Amino acid sequence: MVLHPLFSYPAILLAIAVFFMYILGFLFGRNDLRRYAIYGHALLSVLLVITVISGFKVANIPLVISKTPFIWGFPHKWSGIFLTVFSLLSFIYFWLKTESSRKVGILLALFGLLIVLFQFITGWMLRLVFFS
Repeated sequence: MVLHPLFSYPAILLAIAVFFMYILGFLFGRNDLRRYAIYGHALLSVLLVITVISGFKVANIPLVISKTPFIWGFPHKWSGIFLTVFSLLSFIYFWLKTESSRKVGILLALFGLLIVLFQFITGWMLRLVFFS
């Protein structure tokens, strides 16, 4: 059973929501948004670890190996690992630095959004390969 899509789509949506909550929380000075973002970030970190592990299992399926183009498969795999590591490290930063500077918080959240969007685009291109 392939569980990667079951975890990856909610993880992408949760990552977008969490990083947007950080940006809005820092821009408008709302501590309640940052608190909810930290709770969501904790869930996101666990969900991303499960997604990466299930992605490794998908990568071992012979049909996936034969149909996955290098131009989308290689960046998707490594940006997923990078997103997981970034999520874990940024969660620790946001958790310990609840009163962190606005500029650093916004930059980290924007960088997280860029990684999530790159991950989404490369994953969607892989999905198009299998349904075209």
